[in-house]
Order: sequence, then C-alpha cells, then structure tokens
Amino acid sequence: MTRLIGASIVFIVTAAIPGARAENVQAASDAIVWNLRIASEEAGRGDISSALADTRAAIALDPNRFDGWYELGSLLGQTGDFPAAEAAFRRAIELKPDLAKAHFGLALALIGNPQGKMDWTGAIAECREAVKYQHDYPEALNLLGAGLSATGQQDAAITELQHAIQLSPALAEAHFNLGLALESKERFDEAAQEYRAAIAARGAYPEAVSALGNLLLRIGKSVEAEQALNQALRLNPDLTNAHYALARLLRSLDRKSEAAVEFAETKDLTDRPENGIQSSQISNQALELAAKGDMAGAAALLRKAIALKPDYGVPHYNLGLISADRGDTDSALQELIKAISLLPGQAKPWFDYGRVLKRAKDDKQALEAISWAARLAPSDTRIQSELASAHGSKPTQDIVSNLDFAVSQPKVGAFTDSAKDHRAFALELTNHGDIQGSVGELLRSLSLEPASIETRRLLAESYVRIGDNHHAILEYYKVIRSDPDYVETRIAMGKILLADGDAEGAVNQLTIALGHRPDSDEARVALVQAKKALSNPQ
Repeated sequence: MTRLIGASIVFIVTAAIPGARAENVQAASDAIVWNLRIASEEAGRGDISSALADTRAAIALDPNRFDGWYELGSLLGQTGDFPAAEAAFRRAIELKPDLAKAHFGLALALIGNPQGKMDWTGAIAECREAVKYQHDYPEALNLLGAGLSATGQQDAAITELQHAIQLSPALAEAHFNLGLALESKERFDEAAQEYRAAIAARGAYPEAVSALGNLLLRIGKSVEAEQALNQALRLNPDLTNAHYALARLLRSLDRKSEAAVEFAETKDLTDRPENGIQSSQISNQALELAAKGDMAGAAALLRKAIALKPDYGVPHYNLGLISADRGDTDSALQELIKAISLLPGQAKPWFDYGRVLKRAKDDKQALEAISWAARLAPSDTRIQSELASAHGSKPTQDIVSNLDFAVSQPKVGAFTDSAKDHRAFALELTNHGDIQGSVGELLRSLSLEPASIETRRLLAESYVRIGDNHHAILEYYKVIRSDPDYVETRIAMGKILLADGDAEGAVNQLTIALGHRPDSDEARVALVQAKKALSNPQ
C-alpha cells in the first residue's frame, strides 16, 4: 500500500511538473528582480556589503543573468576589488556581447589596479567596443580619450574628448582630460579654459583646480597659482601634486618653513603606497612564522604591519585568528571587528568572527555573523555546514534559501562604506584605548570624505596620543588650511610644534591664535614657553 501511494504521489507530481516549473521559474525571476532592486537601493545608501550580498543571491538563483553579473562588477569596482570586477564584467559580456555599459565597466576595471599596473591598451579596446554598440556614450568617449592621451596619442585623444563634450557639455571629466591633453601640446590658454570649464561643471573638483594651479605656476603666474593650489588642498588635502607644486612655489618665494611642510607632506603621501606594500609583505611573513608555530612572533609582525598601514584589514584579520588560536578571545573579537569594518564585503572575517563568538558562548550573535557570511558567499560549503550546525537539525539548503527573510546585517563596528560610521567607530575605539585602531578608522573615513575638517582634527589628536608628532603636524596644517580661524587647532598645533622642536613655528601659530582670541590663557602660556625656547635655543 505504501508503495502504491508513493507511486501515485510520484505520478501526480510528475503530471504537474509543466505548471509547477512555470510557477517556479516565475518565482525565481521575481526573486532575482527583487534582490537586484534591493541591492540597488542599498548601494544608493552606501551599504555596499549588503548590496553585494543581495546581488550574489540573485546570481545564485540564475547564473546566466547578464544584469546580475554587470551589477556585481559595478559593486566590486566600488570596493576596489578590480580583478574580481573584471571577471564579473567579462562574464556579463560573455552572456550579452553588445552590452555597452559592461564594456565600459570592464575598461574601468582594467585601469583600476591600485598598484598602478594600468592596462590602457585593453581599456581603449573596451571603450571602442562600448562606443560601437552605443554611439552616444560620452563617458566611454571620455575614457577613450584619457587612454589615448595616456599612451601618447594626444591628437586622437583631443578629437575623442571634444566629441564627448559635444554630446555632454557638462561632463566635467571630459573637460579636465581635454585640458591635460591640450597642456601636453603646450596649448596653455586652451588648457586653462578647459580646466576652468571642468571646475564650473562640477564645482568642487580638486584635481582640476590643482591642474590649473600647476599650469599657472608653469607659465609664471605665481599669485594665481598659489590661490588655486591652496583651494585644491582645501577641497582635498591629500593631493600629492598640489603639495609638491605649492612647495616649489613657496621655496621660490623664499618662504622656507612653509615650503618644508609642503615637501614633508609630499614625501608622506608618496610613501603611503610603499607603506601598504611593506605592510602586505610583513603580514605574509607573519603567516610564515605562524605556520612554523611561532605565534608570538607572528603577532608582533602583524602589529608592525598594522602600524605601517592602520586602514589595511588583512593584518587585523590574521591577528584576530592568531589571538583566537592562542586562546585570547577578547583580543580576537576586537581584531576581527576591525577587520570586518575594513573589509565589509568579505565573508571570511564574518565567518571567523561568528566562530569565535560561538566559542565565547554568544550563540545569538554567532548565528547572525555566520548567517551574514553565508549571504556573502552562498556557495561556500564550509560556511553552510557551520550555519547548519548552528541551526541544529535544520537542512542547510533550507537555511540558505531563507536567509533573505531571516537575516539582517549584524551591527558590528563601522561595517558600511560610510564616512560617518567609520568616524563613529573610531571614537568608540578611542574610548576603549585602541588609538591605533582609531587611526585606521579615521583614515578609512577620510578616504571616503577627504574634505572633512572634523575627521582630520580627530586624526591629528590620535597621532598625538600615539606620539607620532610628524603626522599630527601635517594633519593640523590641513585643518588650518581649510579653516584658518580654527583657534583650538592653532593652539594644539603650536604646542605640538614646540614639543617637536620647532619654536619658530609654534610662536607663529600661537600668535595667530591670540589674535583671534586674546583672552585665551592656554595660548598665552604656550606662547611664553615658545618665545623662551626661541630665545634660548639648545
């Protein structure tokens, strides 16, 4: 009887397959559209990690949807994972060869390598493909022009960039790139006109303002050049070429102390990529020590890597794993939280954070973290297995398929790509005494919002706390450039200059501070000390 009932059931189900399949296909299609729509909304709010999770969920439902792969490539490009973005765009093009925006996205990925290994030849080819399928594509023409200019084909670049501007007169980047191409041909008046057009089109366009300042310096207009370069640095204090041009200008005007600061900032900004490379190398050396069983040595190296580049998430992640292996659960959780903050779209930090929480008997948060890891990497069987274990006897497939309805992103550190969230997390870390971690979060915040005076002030204060006077002074200078009347900053800077042995600079800053606030006892006392040090050099 059981067999007959079973056979009947099988027969009925088999007979119903065509209709059921249609319903399932429609349901899957609806789910894909829903996931991509939600991902778009999340990306619009700056929540890139959530957008990545929902986009990957859409692709898991149908790996042959070109729009899912295109959206994934766009999101990965925003996170700086250019090799993965390239792979996603290539898959989108494989599925739909005439998708112009995917060719353009691929071109962007090919020149986005942070180590500077830009494939301009490949990018030019992809831009030509984009324009072939969509003739009125000013953004692709602009990038094509930039690529031609970068490869020495200036006349062809000018033609393509002028075409882009004809299609979109308000495209600031095209005016900027045309200015660069014209300047390389020594057509200085036309170049200046294009730089100004770029600034007018966008408003706050620090790169264009800096380029204009460099051009004005090149043709001997010192006063206008200084104004433009200072304006560029108010908009973005991390423009290396603006600092260097301003340093050269100040030196030519015999303003030696000001020039020294600008040269120091140029060197610091130039050294940053090298620091990142060294941090990565040291992190790898630490893993080799860990593999040999030297956990203490590995932890020491990882801390050195973090000091070199506080906003690099990988050493934080590895230090968290080593701390967990050594039984230091609290330190492990702290480092993994920082890793998650710096690598919000990566599944592994979430997964291992969940595993450490599970070891600490915090089952609820552990389940949230592992569930989120499963959303970020739905095909990772190890994560699915751990998730099934955390749920007890429920089948893994049921859990993963229902994650969209059951899981919201855990509130852990500054896990979004939001400057405000990273700044808030930095303050939280400071309150817990983790100043180095705070520096990393503030640097991440500034990478998203470089003109934030408040973040730079907090960063300067953090540098003071860890005894890094050099970087503190540079950050205070950036705050003062953006807000010359910021009295508290001038007082703080005067004190740190005095502590660093620059009594003349301290006197200058404290005198200006007293001019703004004559009743400041703090500034008056510090000025007396600075003048005494200036008159009695050791």
